[in-house]
Amino acid sequence: MVLFDDLISLEDFLKFQLLKRGAESEIRLGNFLDTKAIYKIRIKKEYMEEELDKELRYYRTKKEAKILSISFINNVNVPRIYAVYPSIGVIVMEYINGITLKDLLINSNEESLKFSYLAGKELAKIHKSGIVHNDFTTSNIIIKDQSAYIIDFGLSEYSVNIEDRAVDIHLYKRAVESTHAKISSIIFNEFLKGYIDYFGSDKGEEVIKRSKEIELRGRYVGERRTVWKP
Repeated sequence: MVLFDDLISLEDFLKFQLLKRGAESEIRLGNFLDTKAIYKIRIKKEYMEEELDKELRYYRTKKEAKILSISFINNVNVPRIYAVYPSIGVIVMEYINGITLKDLLINSNEESLKFSYLAGKELAKIHKSGIVHNDFTTSNIIIKDQSAYIIDFGLSEYSVNIEDRAVDIHLYKRAVESTHAKISSIIFNEFLKGYIDYFGSDKGEEVIKRSKEIELRGRYVGERRTVWKP
């Protein structure tokens, strides 16, 4: 990873092909040293005071890049970082040319279910690295060359807290249930197998148990809102 600052204009990156625009950032496809690369660009917020906005984008860009680097060092399948431009909120990283797990599971079969297992293993690697993803859904898992790659660490944090780890598992289950309802239990069970196989049964089961408690709390709140709905 190369850390740059004020060496290039943001406008140079905005010429690249736009792949996705979110609330916090844009994802663009371009070239870096004659190699296809993804440019994650944190968007300037017009409603925010300029210096505060710049400071937040600088901090969040460096933080995400560091988390990606730590994950990579700990053998998590994540994009390699090529360069970071914190002053303009840009991370340049490897282009993983594959298919999202969400799209792959639409036409689910026994062959594709194994990738949910691999996703569980990758999450266990992330957690063992002292990191939580905080947006662990099938849309942020790319399948390439029979491997599962995890992307979009923009909301990630450093944490070894059981509750925080359990949230990652809960988010994955919710994503699977919302997009693959008919086979969600099969997909999720494969995911849990992968998580436990890598994380270990004792610690893994503890996190899974907490994720079930989070789910029950959510249902309880939902039921109370339904009962007291005016």
